[in-house]
Amino acid sequence: MNVQGVCWYLCYGLGILLFFYGIFYLLRKKYVREEHFIKASAFEFLASWILYLPEELFNDVPASLPVLEVLESILTALLRTFNIYLGNDYSRVAYEGHPIFSSLYATLITIVNVTLLLFVAGFILKFLEGPLQQLKFSSKKSRRVFVFPVCNVKTLSIAESIEGQDVNLVFASNDEDLGEAEKQKIKDLHGVYVKGSVSTIIKRAGSKAQKIEVFLFTNSEEDNLAELESICARMEDGIKAPVRVFVELSDTPWDLYDNFLKKHSSSGDDRFIINFVRTEENFVYNNLLKSSIFENAIVREDGKKEIKILIIGMNERNLEMLKAVLHLGQMPGYRLTVMVLDDKAGRDALRTKMPEVYDELDKEGDAIYRLIYKENADLSSIEMIKEEYPDFTFAFINVGEDLKNVNVAMRLNAMRVRRAGGEGYKIQVNVTRQRICNDWNAEFKENLEFVGDLKMTYNYDFITMSDIEKGTIAIHEVRHPKGAKYVSWTTYCNDEYNRHSVYARTLSFKYKVQLIHDLYDPEDELKGTEKEWDIYKITDTDRPWKIYEHMRWNMYTRTMGFVLADKKLLNAAGELEKKTRSVAKVHNDLIDYYDLSKEEQDKDALKLTPEIIQILREI
Repeated sequence: MNVQGVCWYLCYGLGILLFFYGIFYLLRKKYVREEHFIKASAFEFLASWILYLPEELFNDVPASLPVLEVLESILTALLRTFNIYLGNDYSRVAYEGHPIFSSLYATLITIVNVTLLLFVAGFILKFLEGPLQQLKFSSKKSRRVFVFPVCNVKTLSIAESIEGQDVNLVFASNDEDLGEAEKQKIKDLHGVYVKGSVSTIIKRAGSKAQKIEVFLFTNSEEDNLAELESICARMEDGIKAPVRVFVELSDTPWDLYDNFLKKHSSSGDDRFIINFVRTEENFVYNNLLKSSIFENAIVREDGKKEIKILIIGMNERNLEMLKAVLHLGQMPGYRLTVMVLDDKAGRDALRTKMPEVYDELDKEGDAIYRLIYKENADLSSIEMIKEEYPDFTFAFINVGEDLKNVNVAMRLNAMRVRRAGGEGYKIQVNVTRQRICNDWNAEFKENLEFVGDLKMTYNYDFITMSDIEKGTIAIHEVRHPKGAKYVSWTTYCNDEYNRHSVYARTLSFKYKVQLIHDLYDPEDELKGTEKEWDIYKITDTDRPWKIYEHMRWNMYTRTMGFVLADKKLLNAAGELEKKTRSVAKVHNDLIDYYDLSKEEQDKDALKLTPEIIQILREI
C-alpha cells in the first residue's frame, strides 16, 4: 500500500475514534453542562477536519509534497470544515479505485458533521436555559403556582407530592447556587427554576395565578423568616391572586410573630395567609390520625380501659409524640400510662419546657395519666421493658438511625410475640428511608408499622395539615353559622396557638366520634328513629364528655408550656389580660372542671351534630 493509501486509512481510523469519543464523552456525564457540549463539539470538529485532510493533501499535489503545500492542504481542510456551516454546498469525497470505501468515507463525514451540529444545538439550548425556563414559567402563570425558595430534599419531597395537572412548580434560584443534579430533579418533576427571589416570582405571577402557595423550607429558620418579611413587604404591590405562605419553624416560638401575622394577613378573607409549620407536630398529628392509640387498650378489673404507650428515645419527634398522647388520652372510660426511655438525663429539661406536666395526676376534672420517665436508659436493650412494662399497647421507636430503630423494634416484637402471640399491641418504627424495608422478610415486618419516611414527613398533605384542616374548617362553619356574629375561620385562627389548638381538638374529636359510635351505636340501632337525635344531644349534655374535653384542653395547654396563673397577675376585675397570658405563658382556666364558671364549662361541650359527625368520619 502506498503512502497515499496509508494516509487515507489512518485519517479514516482516527476520525472514527474521535467521532465516537465525542459521543462517549457526552454520554458518560451524569449531568451535562454547557462546557461539556463545547468539548464534545470540539472532538467532532477535530474528527471532521482530519477526515477532510487526505482529500486536500492528495488533490493534485506533487508527489514531493512541499512543506508549504502540505500546510496549505491542512489549512484548507480546516477552512472546509468551517465553510460547510456557512452555506457552502457539500461536495462528495472521492477516493479513486475504492468506490465502496469512498461512499463509506463520505457517509462518515456526513454523520460527523450532523453530530457536530446537534452538539452545537445542545450548547445553544443549555446557554439559553435560563430564558427558556423564564418562558416556561410565564406560559403557566395562570395555573396554581407553588413556589420554593431553595431546592433541597424537603422542598423536592413536597413538590413531588403535589398532585394535579394544572400546577406550576417554581424553584427560585440564582444560577450559580443551583447544581445540575438539582436542575435535573426539577425537570423530572416538570417544574421550572427561575432566577430571582420568592417575592419577585410572586409579583410576576400575582396578576394571573389562580392561587399561589409558598413553602419556606430552607435549612435556616432565620432565612425562612427573612424571606417571609421580604414577601410581606411586596404583598401590597398589585398582587391579586390569593397567597398562602408556609414557614417551617422549629426553635422559634410562633407567638413571637402573632402581631406580625395580624398585621400582614387580611382579616376575614384568605387573600394572604401565613402559617407557621411545626413539622414534627404535623407528622405526629397526621400519623395519629391514621393510627389509633385506643384500639388495643387493656380492660382493667374496674371496667376502665388502659392505654399503655411506650416511647423509646427522646428527641424532637418523640417529644411531640409524648405531648400528643398526653392530651389525646384524656377520654371517658380510659386511663393513660406512658413510659419514656431516654438515654440522657432529660426529665428536668422536660419539666422546664412543661412545668405543670407532672409524673402523675389522678383527678377527674383535671387530668388522669401516669408518666414513667426512665433516664440514662440503654435504648438498645429491652430488659427494662420486659421487667416493668411488658404489656404496652402502643410503642413508638425512634432512637437513632433506621437500622438501629429496626433492631430495637424486632427485639421488642419478639418479646411481645412470646408473651401475647402477636396480638393486642402496635409497634411503630421511625425510618427515614422507607425503601430499605421493602425487601425484608415479611414475617418479621408483620407486627411492625414503619413511619417517618422523608416523603411521608415532607408531604404536601402533611405540611398543610390538609385532612385535619379541611375537617376543622367544615366543623367551624357548622358551629359558627353565618349571621350577625359570624366569625370567619381566618379571623378565628389568626394566631398560631388557636390554630394548632383547634387542630388538636379536631384530632381528639375524630377519636371521640368512633368511641361514641362504639358506646351508643346510633347508626346501627337507632338511625331513623326519634331517639337518634338523643345520641347527638347526649354528648352536649352528658357531663363526662364535657369534663374530659376540659381535661384534654388542660393537658394540651400544659404541654405548650402554660401554667396556672397566679392571682397577683389578675386585674381588678379578677380577669387575666390576654397580653399577660401570652407573655407569661399563664392561663387562669388551667383548673379543675368543677371550679370553672358555668359559661366556661359550657364551652367544653362537644356540640356534635349529624353534620359534624359526618365531617369527622370523612377525615
